[in-house]
Amino acid sequence: MKKTVILIITIVLVLVVIISYNIYSYQKQQEQVKKLNKLYEDFYNIEVLGTDIASLMNKIEDSNSKNGVEKSKKGVNLNNNSNSINLEIKFLELDEVIKFENIERQGINNFVKNFGAMKFKCTKIEYHQNTGNVKYMYFEQV
Repeated sequence: MKKTVILIITIVLVLVVIISYNIYSYQKQQEQVKKLNKLYEDFYNIEVLGTDIASLMNKIEDSNSKNGVEKSKKGVNLNNNSNSINLEIKFLELDEVIKFENIERQGINNFVKNFGAMKFKCTKIEYHQNTGNVKYMYFEQV
């Protein structure tokens, strides 16, 4: 009888510890997602300079590299449904939307030289369904 009670108490304690650890891990993960997303969400619906966009492109490229995001044959970051980030810019002079990888190929310094003082506004942010991380940002030249 004593052994059965001790076994049941042990099983319950192990289950409580496992459940508590999973809840703690989930909360830590959500805090991390919020902290990371805040960096990108701070750009939403406000006018920023081209120099700020250049800094953001560097952060995105660094993040994609650290997360092992694969690139297509054209050098565009592929969506991995987890932690990849893409950015596109609509310039006033052009009809098409330009991916930030194309700007990087031309040189971010050239972008800063030509558009550093211009104003841009982030009008769209999308999130990965699986993780809640930012996956896409769309800027328009103002």
